[in-house]
Amino acid sequence: MLRQRILTAIVAIPLLSWLILRAPSGIYSLVVLACTLVSLLELAEMQKVKIQSAKMLTAGAGMAIALSMLVDSSGATLSAGIVVALIGVLLGTLATAEDMNLSVVGAGEILFAALYGGLLLPHLLWLRNIDHGPGLVFFVLATAMASDAGGYFAGRAYGHRKLWPTVSPNKTVEGAVGSVAAAVVIGTLFQLILVRRFGFVESMLVTAMMSVLSQLGDLSESMIKRAYDAKDSGWIIPGHGGVLDRTDSMILPIVFIYYYASLAWA
Repeated sequence: MLRQRILTAIVAIPLLSWLILRAPSGIYSLVVLACTLVSLLELAEMQKVKIQSAKMLTAGAGMAIALSMLVDSSGATLSAGIVVALIGVLLGTLATAEDMNLSVVGAGEILFAALYGGLLLPHLLWLRNIDHGPGLVFFVLATAMASDAGGYFAGRAYGHRKLWPTVSPNKTVEGAVGSVAAAVVIGTLFQLILVRRFGFVESMLVTAMMSVLSQLGDLSESMIKRAYDAKDSGWIIPGHGGVLDRTDSMILPIVFIYYYASLAWA
C-alpha cells in the first residue's frame, strides 16, 4: 500500500504542479469539475437510498451546485445553484415516491451527498482566481498532504491512545499531534515560498488550523463510509482508493483558506 502511494505521488505531483501553477483556467476548471463528478458518483454508489434514480439525482444536484460556482463567486449564483439542486431532488423524489417516509429520508440523504460532493471541493475554482490563487492552492494541498503524512508516520511510530475509535479505530492522539506538527513545518515553508502574504506566526496558526480541519474532514469521510459499510469510496487512484478518499482531508482546508484569504486581504 505505501509503495503504491509513493509511486502514485511520483507520477501525480508533477502533473498536479503544472495544473495548479501553469495550466489554462479552462483545463484547470475541467479537471476540478471532473473530480467533483467522480466524487459525487462515488457517494451515489455508496448510499443506500431505496428510491428510483437516486444516483442520478445525487450526481445531477451536486453538479448543478458545482457549475453555479464555475459561473462566478457571487453568493447569488451559488444560491441559485443550490435552489435548482433542491427543486430537482424534491421533484425527482416526488415523481418516484411510493413510501412517503422513505422518500423524505432519501431526499435528505441525496441533498447531503450533493452538498458534500458538489459544494466543498469546487471551492478550488474560486481559490485559484483570487490574489496569489495558484500559490494558495498549492499551499493548501501541500499542507493537507503533510498533515496526512505526519499523522501516518507519527501514529505508526508513537500511537497508543485512540483518538476517536468509534469513527476511525486506527487514528491516535499521537498521530493527530504529528499531523499538526508536519502541517505547520511543511505548510509554513510552502507559504513562505509560494504565497508570502502571511506573517510567520500567522502562517503557523493558519497551518495548524488547516491540519485540524484536515483531520476533521478525514474523520467525517470515515463516518460516512462506516454508515454505508464501505471500505473505500472507490478505486480510481492506486493506493488511495477513490477521489473522496484522496480529497477528504483537503476539502475543509480549501474552503477555510478561500474565505480566510478573501476576508484578510479584502
